[in-house]
Amino acid sequence: METQSSAAPSRIDDVLITEELERRPRRAPDHAAENRAMAALARQLATDPHGAPQKLAELVLDLCDADSAGISLLEEQDGERIFRWHAAAGLFADHLGGTIDYDRSPCGIVVERNQTMLMRYGERHFAAMVGFDPPMVENLLVPWTAEGRVVGTVWLISNRPDRQFDAEDARVLRNLADFAAAAYQAIVALEETAESRRELVQAAEERTRVLAGHNRMLEHEIAQRRQADDALRASEQRYRDLLGAIPAGVVACDAAGTVVFYNAYAAQLCGGPPGEAPSCWGPDACAPQGHRLANFTDPLHEVLAGGEPVVDRELAVERPGGSRIDVLLNITPLRDHAGVVTGAVNIVQDITARKRVETALRASELRFRTLADTVPVLIWQNDEQGRNVYVNQYYLDFTGLGLDDVMGVRWHDLVHPDDAPGYIADYMDAVRTRRPWRNLDRVRRRDGQWRWFDNYAQPLFGPDGTYEGHVGASLDITDAVLAEQALKETDRRKDEFLAVLAHELRNPLAPISNAVHLLRHPDGRRRADRLVEMLGRQVRQMIKLVDDLLEISRITRDKIELDPQPLLLADVVHAAVETSRPLIDQHHHHLDVRLPDEPLTVHADSVRLTQVLANLLNNAAKYTDHGGRIELDVRRAGPDVEIAVRDNGIGIPAGHLPEVFDMFTQAHRAAGRGQGGLGIGLAMVRSLVQMHGGTVEARSAGAGRGSEFLVRLPLAETRDADDDAGAAAGAAPLAGQRILVVDDNRDAADTLAMLLEADGAQARAVYDGQAALDALADLRPHTVLLDLGMPEMDGFEVARRIRADAAWAGVRIVALTGWGQESDRERTRGAGFDFHLTKPVDLGMLHAWLGVRRTEGGAHT
Repeated sequence: METQSSAAPSRIDDVLITEELERRPRRAPDHAAENRAMAALARQLATDPHGAPQKLAELVLDLCDADSAGISLLEEQDGERIFRWHAAAGLFADHLGGTIDYDRSPCGIVVERNQTMLMRYGERHFAAMVGFDPPMVENLLVPWTAEGRVVGTVWLISNRPDRQFDAEDARVLRNLADFAAAAYQAIVALEETAESRRELVQAAEERTRVLAGHNRMLEHEIAQRRQADDALRASEQRYRDLLGAIPAGVVACDAAGTVVFYNAYAAQLCGGPPGEAPSCWGPDACAPQGHRLANFTDPLHEVLAGGEPVVDRELAVERPGGSRIDVLLNITPLRDHAGVVTGAVNIVQDITARKRVETALRASELRFRTLADTVPVLIWQNDEQGRNVYVNQYYLDFTGLGLDDVMGVRWHDLVHPDDAPGYIADYMDAVRTRRPWRNLDRVRRRDGQWRWFDNYAQPLFGPDGTYEGHVGASLDITDAVLAEQALKETDRRKDEFLAVLAHELRNPLAPISNAVHLLRHPDGRRRADRLVEMLGRQVRQMIKLVDDLLEISRITRDKIELDPQPLLLADVVHAAVETSRPLIDQHHHHLDVRLPDEPLTVHADSVRLTQVLANLLNNAAKYTDHGGRIELDVRRAGPDVEIAVRDNGIGIPAGHLPEVFDMFTQAHRAAGRGQGGLGIGLAMVRSLVQMHGGTVEARSAGAGRGSEFLVRLPLAETRDADDDAGAAAGAAPLAGQRILVVDDNRDAADTLAMLLEADGAQARAVYDGQAALDALADLRPHTVLLDLGMPEMDGFEVARRIRADAAWAGVRIVALTGWGQESDRERTRGAGFDFHLTKPVDLGMLHAWLGVRRTEGGAHT
């Protein structure tokens, strides 16, 4: 912070900082306040012109937010030039009427240079300024001019280090000083002239009476009177010239309203022929026909009729040329010594520019409010205390509150209790430090829901740099927050899933590795049968893990294509029980299946619905302690069928019920009761049931109290149930099927052909593409199981050549590959394959497909 200096006097240029006026931030003009001040000054000039300087000091003190203001005029005293304080307001008011030597005052520099000047800590140069309490920090001075000469200054003083004057302060000070100086000097000159004329007339009359008989003396007196008249006319002309320099219209009227005087500015305002009174003045002035524009006649007659002065009345006036202007009118009555109104003085200021600015500001504010009320964002403004002073319509619509309910600090009540302490403290710190601010919080919507908002705010500063609060916008980001939370939860489950997957894959790998070592042992052959059985079991477990992964991937991407057909629900239940029986028996559970007497038919995919029920039975078997009880209950429920799978197992904790169908979830893993698997079985159940138009629900009374899963599916029409049941019961084995197996892995091709022959098919194995094409004419197969990744001629090329030969149009081609992603299936489908099987082959699926499709057209699954 700058401080006053007690060092030796410096040069004048060390304290002058006039160039700072243009570099500093400039406050916005307040034309309305300036016009009110000018009108007040005009009234003062009309009623008591000698009080005009003091009135001017008081007005600029307020307009420019100064600590002191005044007028210093140049005089001579005892042969020396001095400045006398003819006006003083504010902290300097006690010095009114005092004097200071010309050379010791900063006013002398302004008079000599005839320039506006700004100085800071002037006491470093002017010793007379030392000792004032509080000290003068900045002085802004403008010249006071009379008849073209600088005869003094109008000045402002700031005693506050943070109050710095700017170019707008200098403009206001010059404008009011010029107006006051011209009018004041004109009125004083007029008074002096009038007084001189009265004195001369009185002297002449006296001499005329005394020297009535002396003609020569009379002639002399007449000559003197003529000289006095000439002086009076010259003085009046000087008065008119001075009034002509005032930057406002000045018009004098007699008691009838007839114009007796007007200055050049008044003529400029209203126009009219040169030398004639402006058409908008006088008793005959009126608005043009058809226009609802005001003129000066009505308010002038109000004053002339004995009414109060007209103060700050705004009128719209149409000029003779058709243009329109806005004016601020002030009319003051003139009275004689008896108080009778003898005329009036009108002072008119052109406020057209100000009105245009005000209109533009109103239009700008309307645009802002329209925009602010249109966007679905909370827009608000706080004052320097952090209190709401404005909110947009969306703010009110969102909260469901009225304007009074959110003004002040009532907005604090809208913030979530968990967020409010830190949120409000951080915002109030931004208010104190006047810094930009951003924060997240939850705000209560009108329906009671808490919504997440991302809040932005910037400090708002006025034209003079004064802090006026913060302006902010709050965006509803609830959907993004929830999505981010879901993403984090999914990421957490993914990490957990990968850990479980690694664990589950290592489980079968350990016995497989041990079996390989045992087979290499000298007595390995003796144990081969047990080891082969164990290897098959572990390989099936690994295949199931991989298949589950691929299956859930297709389900979550809506890539599963159902093959719905009328099914007897009893057949589906029996198939699911058969699939799950090994696991149930392994745990020595008792299974109780209850089916209704009536046949119930559903329109469903046999494989997928069997998978749903088998998964639920397997789930019950895994999470029920050894020797438990499992029930599968089927019953009609109106147009639907309900399938309930219940157990008396370990149950589901209440907090985990809502998430049991989520991907990679095992409710008991955290409690150490996980039973293996990837935690995707129930997610598959929910997706497949929903694809069939049904619902699935999990119920449990809590940990240790068992579980129930309830599947609800729509029933199909029953008229085709018997036919479908007969077709299902009479499905023929693979007898009569001719199948060509093509795989460059001889062991894989031979063993698969052997398995197909064991199921009644006529099967042949070949080991390359050309051999497959050669075998077609001899075997004439119904189906070709075709490996894709063969050397020289791959499976795609073999399939293309088969499809190109019309002789083999009825042959179905099955892709046999280790690639099982949906993109791989799409590729084989596009290449003309009817079906896609992943290695190792699921014989049950192949058997079902060959049996169902034997007499139908091919379909790709």
